[in-house]
Amino acid sequence: MFGTIIMDAYRKEEVGQIAFALDDLCSATDSYGWASSGIYCYWNYYTSEVYYIGLAIDLTERFKQHNGLLTVDPASCKLDKITEYFRSNEKLGFSIFVQSPLSQAVTRNNIYKWFGYDPEEFQIQDFTKDRFREELKVLEGILIEAYRLKKGVRPPWNAVSGSISGQKRATEETYEVVQYFTSVDPAPLTARYSLRELSNDPVIEGHENFLHAARILMTSLGITYASALDIIRKHDSVGIYNQLLETNYFYKRLVI
Repeated sequence: MFGTIIMDAYRKEEVGQIAFALDDLCSATDSYGWASSGIYCYWNYYTSEVYYIGLAIDLTERFKQHNGLLTVDPASCKLDKITEYFRSNEKLGFSIFVQSPLSQAVTRNNIYKWFGYDPEEFQIQDFTKDRFREELKVLEGILIEAYRLKKGVRPPWNAVSGSISGQKRATEETYEVVQYFTSVDPAPLTARYSLRELSNDPVIEGHENFLHAARILMTSLGITYASALDIIRKHDSVGIYNQLLETNYFYKRLVI
């Protein structure tokens, strides 16, 4: 149930703020906001060049690993690349492609307390092949391959191409989604406020959750954004759509 791209750009000293906002909006242990599992992208804030497309079962935990807040094997993260980037650049672009909490994968942080599995019967290894994880791998493969089809090479920080199944489903047209990862211009899939702004304001977070339903319809049914909005408006009992129109929400240019 993918549909919303949330963007931000951060300085080296702001990694804690991004991690906090990720955990707030994409927690593995609540049913509000978005699932913890999704796609993420690092990109050059100044040139919009995509550096890396990856997947995470827990976006917060993976972000911490890449940025040195959690210690892992250097070969399993991009800390060296990010450190090198910050030697000559002030801000790094970061985007996430998120999905509904209904698609929340089992993680080591929620397997027992949130999902209620008996630790005597289940371990996290039992869920490495679950449907949500497999769907993530396919989508990652599609997006990396779409980049390759358009540019002739993988993103520079991607050492491998991802899921073979995803590669086979990729087309050059899919590259449009990759472009959204770095574009602040109004677009159907892109949230109009940054990751940290959404975390700091529950009203606009609610607006983006409302629009996420339309984005799910658009991507899953292959219909236009306008048609998807027409569908969700019929169930808008509190007038969120009218609030968005009154504030010119659909035409707001993201500032990060």
